[in-house]
Amino acid sequence: MPRRNQLVTLCFFVVCAGAAVLYLTRNGRIEGHSTYNIDQAEDNIPLEKLMKDSVQRLTQGTNLDNPSSRKVEADHQLISILQQRKARLKEQCALMRETHQIQDVALHPPEQLIVNEEHRIIYCNVPKVACTNWKTVFLELGGFAHLNTSGKYHLGPNAKGRLYLDYLHQYNISQRRFMLQNYTKFVFVRHPFTRILSAFRNKLAPNISFFFRHGDEKEQWVSKYGKQIIKSYRGNSEARRVSSNWKQEYDLTFSEFIRFLVDADTDSYNKHWSDIYSMCLPCDIDYDIIGKYETINEDADFVLRLANIDPDITFPKPNLSSMTNSSDPTLADKFYRDVPRSLVYKLAMLYAADFNLFGYHVDPYI
Repeated sequence: MPRRNQLVTLCFFVVCAGAAVLYLTRNGRIEGHSTYNIDQAEDNIPLEKLMKDSVQRLTQGTNLDNPSSRKVEADHQLISILQQRKARLKEQCALMRETHQIQDVALHPPEQLIVNEEHRIIYCNVPKVACTNWKTVFLELGGFAHLNTSGKYHLGPNAKGRLYLDYLHQYNISQRRFMLQNYTKFVFVRHPFTRILSAFRNKLAPNISFFFRHGDEKEQWVSKYGKQIIKSYRGNSEARRVSSNWKQEYDLTFSEFIRFLVDADTDSYNKHWSDIYSMCLPCDIDYDIIGKYETINEDADFVLRLANIDPDITFPKPNLSSMTNSSDPTLADKFYRDVPRSLVYKLAMLYAADFNLFGYHVDPYI
């Protein structure tokens, strides 16, 4: 081949290669995130197959008389429970079909969906359902657990999560659709009333909330919500009294917080107490696993093993001794006992979708 033709051919391939790189860059993840081979696509793996494959992996070489076989039996029981949860969700979503507006999640994904490409998993991050623990796991999977951007400030899992984790909405539409169809998707839920109590105690309760432990959070929580709630339901004079000395005078009650949530005339939205139905779109996303906070240790362990995650990466156990821990039923009873029944009924109606979809009951609090 003449030298001129060789040069033309070489230039042609260089141009094509450059165009290909440019295409992948523009059509891959935004903000410099990774791309992947979409030819690896496979049919969405149903829950039954995921469970069957998991049990087969766990049962290989087990002796029915040793402890590992008892673990397999526990897995069989958990699989049955997970299947029941998913069946209930589908049944309730079908009943809501007349009022539920179906969404194309690939076009408008919730901002709460965290992705790990290596293990092909998607997690809907629900505040007050051990979400910090799950972010810790995802940070470890990505190699970011011990990374800090500043020597002056220590970044916790939530701050690191915003910086380093991959979220579905950061991908382009075709990648989102691929992941939704082919990745294992899971969400963890919690009784709406204990989740609401946890949000109150962590963010707004006098003496123990975030403001009293971290003064720099005052503007976001106590000033934005606490002061406004007091002003709305007690008047300006009370709001001024409280504002005069926050540490001594701030006395927002749980009943006032509940009144704020159910008040149709207020803008009460915040992801820490928003319903899971709205945040994670369980009637639009076909979640493979629905874990529960009430059984989080067993459920989380199963998810990690199902995703073939390194056994050295474990799910951090919730801190039950935390001053804002609200999982104790007697504590929830104590708080809700002082809330007027009319407000409790309205609160139950506000979170009716979560109660119905995930099999929770309001009876103990009525």
